[in-house]
Amino acid sequence: MYLLIHMKRRIYIDMSVVVGFFDKEFAKATKALFERLENREVIFVFIVIILWWSCTVNAQIITGIVCDKATKLPVSDVYVYLDGTTIHTITNASGKFELTTNSIINTKLVMHHLSYNTAIIDNPFGVLPDTLFIEEMAKTIPALTIGVDRFTRRQKMKAFYDQFLGTTRAGRSATIVNHDDIYLKVDMQTRRLYASSDNPIVVVNNYLGYQVTFSLVDFWVQYGNMGNSRNSEHFSLDNNNVLSSFFAVTSSFVDLAPDNRRIKQRRDNVYERSSSYFFKSLANDALKDNNYTVYNRSFPVNHKQYFATKDTIGLTMIRIIPGTDINRSPSINRLSLVTNREQRPLGIISVLYGRNVRSDIIFLTDSFLVDQYGNFNQIENIIFTGQFGENRAGDMLPINYEP
Repeated sequence: MYLLIHMKRRIYIDMSVVVGFFDKEFAKATKALFERLENREVIFVFIVIILWWSCTVNAQIITGIVCDKATKLPVSDVYVYLDGTTIHTITNASGKFELTTNSIINTKLVMHHLSYNTAIIDNPFGVLPDTLFIEEMAKTIPALTIGVDRFTRRQKMKAFYDQFLGTTRAGRSATIVNHDDIYLKVDMQTRRLYASSDNPIVVVNNYLGYQVTFSLVDFWVQYGNMGNSRNSEHFSLDNNNVLSSFFAVTSSFVDLAPDNRRIKQRRDNVYERSSSYFFKSLANDALKDNNYTVYNRSFPVNHKQYFATKDTIGLTMIRIIPGTDINRSPSINRLSLVTNREQRPLGIISVLYGRNVRSDIIFLTDSFLVDQYGNFNQIENIIFTGQFGENRAGDMLPINYEP
């Protein structure tokens, strides 16, 4: 390659060699290069070109400058990351940052700084402004809480661990480094446990080999009455008494075991039981190949009867076909406790992975987008029970994870 470049810097030089055209100006050098190719001295040149092209042709680069909204001055040391991934960076002294991914991902851009409110940008792969603004955090005095619940902090923390990290093997092995930063409160009238934190929650997951930083956006657990008691305050925080739960987070992953084969196998096993693997298989028409069976009202069905797919730029649009019996869903009352919303579902299916891992999926939307990793938008309108519903933060993998 260097034989040609030193003579004249022309972009078409490589093309003249690859497609076999001879330019008089480069005839001598080209002939020499072909002689070396015949001797297999520089065959690696073309391999490098091909590999470089395949790695960069789909690369996505996100750049910007983070500034203070009030002063318009750049802010350094802002932690900028793509939600749910290992892709992150820190702004420099000029407030600039750059993130690179191999493809478009269904995620958000998050900007975090201890002195500023966390800012979240939807669709960072769309048209992104050159300058992004963050607001300085207001200094407030915490309000006094009126009324006291009857549960100890230890009881509430256990309930938080169970419903946030989960009770699977991965969830039980995960630990919260800064659990003292978490505020916990039980509303005795509504039987709900709430959690919040002004600081990101740092979790070390030894089973999956990650350190994950969570910004807790929302968290609650809804409990039922004990037995036939009419007293709204007569309930426990036991897992068997949970009616529904919800949490919303942004997350950033650090790989603590990139070369550990045992942990890699654990990650693969968790991934195969995840909703991401299912939706990736659905988008790629590979459900059968990946050991999934879709059921409608207890009968196995062909998913193509109910779902239509369409490729878009970097994403797959999945649409529920109208007028089929998947749309004849149970009444709102039967599902209100699960969905916590007074909205009639547009479709319900059951999914069986292998022979005994079952999940139910409730669709409150008739269309959604799936990226190449199986991540989907409309996350607030797709609800899970069964295995998918039992997965918690302790089972989370980076959303750009591939087995």
